[in-house]
Amino acid sequence: MSIEDMTPNSSIIKRHTVTATVLELIRDRIVEGVYPGGQQIRQEAIAEEFGVSRIPIREALVQLEAEGFVQIHTHKGAVVAQLTVEDAIDIFEARLVLEPSILRQAVTKATAEDIERVRKALHEYERGVANDASPAQLSQLNWAFHKALSSASGRWRSLAVLSSLYKSADRYLRLQIDNAEARRNALEDHRAIAAAFVQQDAALAQRLLARHISGARDDVTKSLNMLKKAP
Repeated sequence: MSIEDMTPNSSIIKRHTVTATVLELIRDRIVEGVYPGGQQIRQEAIAEEFGVSRIPIREALVQLEAEGFVQIHTHKGAVVAQLTVEDAIDIFEARLVLEPSILRQAVTKATAEDIERVRKALHEYERGVANDASPAQLSQLNWAFHKALSSASGRWRSLAVLSSLYKSADRYLRLQIDNAEARRNALEDHRAIAAAFVQQDAALAQRLLARHISGARDDVTKSLNMLKKAP
């Protein structure tokens, strides 16, 4: 059964649904390294594999270019973007500007329900680390935790930007998640941030989150520099 067979009958909804599905599949392959940096995305091959026309693939690639996953060239088509130190720094420093500010607002507005959501997300992340979850699973649990921290802010436009930054950062965070020490450090950071959230200490939560993001940036850039030096 093709992707198109699984979508609704309405032609407009159908196309958008197929495009969204194709988008997720291609993004996942890029993040997981199935499509490495520099590889050309061949629309014909993907269309045949997924059982769709080239239209949703073109639309998905345009969105992936906006997210920084591919670069579209006039004569070469879509090429997977390379992982670079400069891009990593750009993403993490954008988070440093936005995310601690969102968290401050979230802490000041948090209800008992919001606090419980953060506790639950932390517990799920802890369980993932304890069970040696895959990088893909840990990445999802990490975003779920950060989303739980931020959602009480009510800043929906900022949260949409933050979600986009997380999607772009995912490829880079996989470099950090693969390191056992970095996993332990991230877990301790999450526990400290969650504790500050529960205590509704906005200033402390903000400082801890900024340190956490800075640490991830430094780990990722270190890993990228090591890869550049590798023979």
